[in-house]
Amino acid sequence: MSTRIHTKASGLAAAVITAMLTSSAGATPVFDTFGPLDEATFGGQGIPNDEVAVSTQIVDGDVTITLAMSATQRYSNPALTNDGQGTYFATPGSNFGGSGESTFEGALWNFNYYMKVEGANGATPELADYQINLYYDFDAGFDTLLGSLGVINVTNAILGGSDPNATLIEDSQNLMFGFLASAIPGVLAPPAGAFDPNALGEYNFALTISGGGLPLETVAMDVEVVPEPAIFTLMSAAGIVIRMRSHS
Repeated sequence: MSTRIHTKASGLAAAVITAMLTSSAGATPVFDTFGPLDEATFGGQGIPNDEVAVSTQIVDGDVTITLAMSATQRYSNPALTNDGQGTYFATPGSNFGGSGESTFEGALWNFNYYMKVEGANGATPELADYQINLYYDFDAGFDTLLGSLGVINVTNAILGGSDPNATLIEDSQNLMFGFLASAIPGVLAPPAGAFDPNALGEYNFALTISGGGLPLETVAMDVEVVPEPAIFTLMSAAGIVIRMRSHS
């Protein structure tokens, strides 16, 4: 299991995050709080938002940055469990949503992300004011080096999109979706290899935001794909009830 790092991006913590983002550092869960993020929909309907890794930073006194990530079941597939420390547990396999709910095949679980910037006292920040990167993993090995993860340059995607002045972006994606394996110059650099939804192991994810060349905030999580009986054992031990919710 990964070493847990729960810290703010200031002072020594900023140096720690900078080290994590080098190619020689392994991915670990990073967050300030783990629990509900009531305002998050992750771009869908019915996507659980009660067990989310959240990091928040106040910049220059008047700007609040919130980054969040989670992993949830895709449509009516089995619900994921988690350890309350940034690691989620999913079952292997793929389908079209559990009950033919989608025309696209995907793994049984999705990864979700949320980023928001808010201003006070007349400040009017936008997400494109900062450098934002989203990291994702195709390698089922534990603690994949961050330099080996795929990366989406969210800032460039915003600037080239329909809303360059966005202050909120949230979505839910699946590692089987083909665009995540296709390079887009300046926007998306996929990881090596291909994602196997049946492989057991760990997948690492992170969102980072920086400004003026300095790291400001990071949120990161792990998804461990484990045999189905292990999921049930974990759930039984924790007294967790499966909640089946339909979502993309």
